Amino acid sequence: MNPGGKHARLLAAASILLLSACASAPRGDRVAPETIHTAFPGTPLSQAAQAAVEAAKSGDPKAVRALLPYFDTEDNEHLVRFVTTLGEKVVPPLISALDDPDPRTVEVAAGLLGELRAKAAVPGLTAFLGSDRPRRYVAAWALGEIKNPGSIAVLAGALRDRNESVVKAATRALINIGKKATPTIVAALPASSGREREALLRTLEDIEDTRAEDAILAVLETEKKTTIQAAAARALSKCGTRKSYAPLERWLLEGEVPVRVECAWSLGILIAKPAEGALRRTLEYTDPNVREWSARALENITGERVLYRDAKGKMVLPYNLYR
Repeated sequence: MNPGGKHARLLAAASILLLSACASAPRGDRVAPETIHTAFPGTPLSQAAQAAVEAAKSGDPKAVRALLPYFDTEDNEHLVRFVTTLGEKVVPPLISALDDPDPRTVEVAAGLLGELRAKAAVPGLTAFLGSDRPRRYVAAWALGEIKNPGSIAVLAGALRDRNESVVKAATRALINIGKKATPTIVAALPASSGREREALLRTLEDIEDTRAEDAILAVLETEKKTTIQAAAARALSKCGTRKSYAPLERWLLEGEVPVRVECAWSLGILIAKPAEGALRRTLEYTDPNVREWSARALENITGERVLYRDAKGKMVLPYNLYR
């Protein structure tokens, strides 16, 4: 096991559990922790929190549930690390906590179930994600950590959610699952529109699977909304092959400014040597952003520095973002 990777996962889980902590209050039937602020990482646990940790070591359901409020006020990384040492014995009480009326308790429980990669929690997390309850974004994150293939369609469907946090979490979850998600995402792309389509394209870009190339090209060629067409052009930087050179070159020359910029980016990433002539033409385009990204793409393709005329008319070198 990679210790650095494990530490990074703990930090990610702790970050998830920190969200909205300051706005969350303990339920009236619980003993409130001793402080009302979230501790910095490395801060020693309070006496009450340490007692709760000791009680939860047995995996007793009531003791595990009693530990959850302390995620609002104590060192989250410390508590996440502790819970993961308990393993499967804490999964049932955490699944039960998904039905708690307190949104913060549910949020913490769902985050911990994701960190534990608890496959038994998939039905409960799926129901939570599909509900209209608050903070359901964390269910998407948890399902992405568990990586159950059956969750792929659920997460793809969540990209239509009205809640932006849910869409972002589902996008990251699908990216985390990786290439196993590609067929489902590709199948959803033709009937999609708006924010959902943009999220699908962003997901495919980060998954980096050339099996998605044809579906993305179809969006590039037919999409009327500039921001989405630009997202398709950018996705081809990671999902495209030589087949994408000509369509990207066409829209580099014919598209709106955001589309031209992303086409230049992708042609540079793909090191599309046949597009060098088109990029030298757009090096003289009226918009300075197009000129800059054309120069940057040409540098990546030719291996030589390329000057472009900036917004003030001065000939300058672009910052190289490819290396």
